[in-house]
Amino acid sequence: MEDKKVLIIETSIKLFASKGFTATSVQEIASECNISKGAFYLYFKSKDALLLEIFYHYSQEIQIKTEEIQAMNLDPRTKLIQQLSVTFKEIIKHRDFIIMQIREQAIPFNKDIESFIQQMRFNTYLFYKKGLLAIYGKEIDHIIWEVSVLLQGIFKAYVDLIIIEGIEFDIDELCASIVKRVDFLVHGFTQTGDQPVITDKLMNQIIPDDFYYNQLETIIYTLENIEKEAEGDVEVTASVLLEEIKKKEPRLAVIKGMLSNLENDKRFKEIAGQIRTFFQI
Repeated sequence: MEDKKVLIIETSIKLFASKGFTATSVQEIASECNISKGAFYLYFKSKDALLLEIFYHYSQEIQIKTEEIQAMNLDPRTKLIQQLSVTFKEIIKHRDFIIMQIREQAIPFNKDIESFIQQMRFNTYLFYKKGLLAIYGKEIDHIIWEVSVLLQGIFKAYVDLIIIEGIEFDIDELCASIVKRVDFLVHGFTQTGDQPVITDKLMNQIIPDDFYYNQLETIIYTLENIEKEAEGDVEVTASVLLEEIKKKEPRLAVIKGMLSNLENDKRFKEIAGQIRTFFQI
């Protein structure tokens, strides 16, 4: 992303947090950035478009940090704890901006923002599901969605205490404690034989059938472009990854082994992180 565009985004976040979205004008944003109003419109067609870009920028910050943890040589439980921790810390960093949205109900209703928020919601469901499956394995397949949604609810409850009530926690200790609570949930289901309310059938009504497919297609499309444009080891890596990912049952060990080649080049860290997150490796 261009430096000037990042400057506008970061400046706008501060202005929206202090003055509010509605009360902040495009002219004020431009003046604070030492650019003309016309220059602002070279990057963003409207203030609503800027807000969407802020949401995207903010989500990317979290995604990059969680993907970096996913690439570390850690056990699945430690990965999830650290991923929850960086998510909390990013939320806290933008506390004033989030409070502004709550107070103003500042999110404009348009299809682009609605679609983005929906996609983030689906990604969040899958993040919890994949993280928990990595810890507990296939034996919790029948309760995975119930436990995932309950974990998400616990996380949101603590977010409210932090953002709205201003409570301070030791975030690392909090996240370790949250994951312990999940142990109790899993134990309760497995010991009592209680049946989940939130099932595959229910979640399939929420998450479109093509959502997983579209995620995979995006990864394949990016790798195909890398294969065409790159040379040497990167080209070979992209080719091997494409061949493996397109298989009905991809070998995760092969994919994981190939990713280190992409991660050595900062140009391909983002796609490498997306692949790790998709396959939870």
